[in-house]
Amino acid sequence: MQYPSCLCRLLPASLLLAAMLQLAACSSTAPVQKRYFWPPFTDQPKIEYLGFFQTDLDIKRLGMSQLEEIVFGSEKSQPLFHNPYGIYADGRGRLYVTEIGRRYVHAIDLEHGRLEGLVDGKGELVDFKMPAGISGDLQGNVYVVDSLAKKILVFGADNKLRSKWLLDGVARPLNLAIDDVRQRIYVVDSDQHKVFVVDQNNGRVLSSFGQHGDGPGEFNFPLDIDLDPAGNIYILDAMNARVQVLTSDGIFLRAFGERGTALGSFQVPKGLAVSPAGQVYVTDSLAHRVVVFSLEGDYLMTIGGKFVAEDGQMAPGGFYLPGDIDADARDGLWIVDVLNRMVHHFQYLDEDYLRQHPVLPGQAVLPVLQ
Repeated sequence: MQYPSCLCRLLPASLLLAAMLQLAACSSTAPVQKRYFWPPFTDQPKIEYLGFFQTDLDIKRLGMSQLEEIVFGSEKSQPLFHNPYGIYADGRGRLYVTEIGRRYVHAIDLEHGRLEGLVDGKGELVDFKMPAGISGDLQGNVYVVDSLAKKILVFGADNKLRSKWLLDGVARPLNLAIDDVRQRIYVVDSDQHKVFVVDQNNGRVLSSFGQHGDGPGEFNFPLDIDLDPAGNIYILDAMNARVQVLTSDGIFLRAFGERGTALGSFQVPKGLAVSPAGQVYVTDSLAHRVVVFSLEGDYLMTIGGKFVAEDGQMAPGGFYLPGDIDADARDGLWIVDVLNRMVHHFQYLDEDYLRQHPVLPGQAVLPVLQ
């Protein structure tokens, strides 16, 4: 086994020897890895829980070797999130989380374990007023809704500001979805109960659809929006406790979901994501769970339950007021856990993933939730 020469020079011989012995002991006596799946008690699991990020060390460890983690693992951690709201993962190792209270956007390099921010042309952190929804396009650009400023800010893959657009006529933009095929951005306006269509190239508002109400194509406090692979629009109609599906031109197709506690219903829905594999995920904040549907609105399963993370403990699938949610390009699922102040990572188990990560005997266990 090779160790970085620079690290070996910096460490006292006794400390290095102890670390090497601990690493060798861990590798020789490692127990069977526990893995957590949904739905439980089935030989055909669909979703796997991969982990969570709560502190700065949870991110930094991603870039550490095994030896570095042992040697520097005693470093004191700092809370990473304070008021997390929106989330976007590009499926290529970049994760973004907006913070409304701190007026900040985390730009996280998962591959190298680096914590960064979004900056302007001078390299200074952007002074947001209220960063809320966030998404990205196929070219690697990231779009942030500044709800209070009524603007969309566009950043390149280098996290530097490229454009800043004022949304004419929009009262309270909260979230957005990018349509690269039609060069459009769809923005939900919760105050006017509308969806605005914006030109992706220059930020000009092209049109809008919707009004306040509970009929087809009407909304009552829309909170989130996403697109399916065909370009249809899925809107989380929060106070009507439903998901509405419209064509790319705003023509009503169908709706599903209802208020309640039964399977497939919502108490207080907060976030919505449509995955490349064709699942619709809705966070039910008050019920501390994620409800999963097909694109047609058929109920498939429920993920998670209530768990209050205290003293560094966490239960896989345990939420305490889940909020925004995103499905990345590789069918990874990322969820903001608002009151636990963390982000959870799940994975949809398609054939390619299972081929690379087969489920071995004794691995599947059931988390204990409150």
